[in-house]
Amino acid sequence: MTNEMANNETPSQYLKTHDLTRQLERLGVTEEQLQAMRFRGTNKRWPFEQWSFEWLETTPPKAIPFIKAYCALKWLILENPSYSRDKEDAWRLVNETMAAPIFAIGVRAKVAQSRRAKKPRGKITSDGKTIDQVIGSLAVKPQYQSDSAKELWPHLRAWLDEEGLNPEEMVDPGDSQKWTYAYDFRDRRKKITFRRFEGIVSRARGEEKSQ
Repeated sequence: MTNEMANNETPSQYLKTHDLTRQLERLGVTEEQLQAMRFRGTNKRWPFEQWSFEWLETTPPKAIPFIKAYCALKWLILENPSYSRDKEDAWRLVNETMAAPIFAIGVRAKVAQSRRAKKPRGKITSDGKTIDQVIGSLAVKPQYQSDSAKELWPHLRAWLDEEGLNPEEMVDPGDSQKWTYAYDFRDRRKKITFRRFEGIVSRARGEEKSQ
């Protein structure tokens, strides 16, 4: 029996609380459907890779890739077979199945990273806005329209911080034109100067008035 089982836990209790069982339940598998998942009795003369199994036709399709692993888990836990190559292969299937979601997460992350890399240059928000568009939106918000560019400047940092872009301010006390924010942009750091910021604010407000 697996050494993961607590001393006061029965095989049935261990099976019910196993991560694989919970995964199937999250996919909508009922207790009746779990009970129906089993290896066929004619398997023993075949190597484990060729063992067939059965399940109810009402089982959610998303759960089907997990069925053989669950049958293997039931066999290992409830029948506790003596050591054999089949037992070793059954544990390998269970372990590989439980590791598969972690691998899938990594694959999805790589796909998402690739998609981000294919976005038009300069886009920094989830809805596809550039830093210029974000500044322009701040400049014409009713609550900020009477603010000077210097008064509006800290609001840009607050926005960058809220977006998780780790803004860092570099200030020259004697020259506001040298003020700069550095922020995360894809896999590097990018900068926006106050001079550029001031120009974007002025242009956005001018366009707003002309409409």
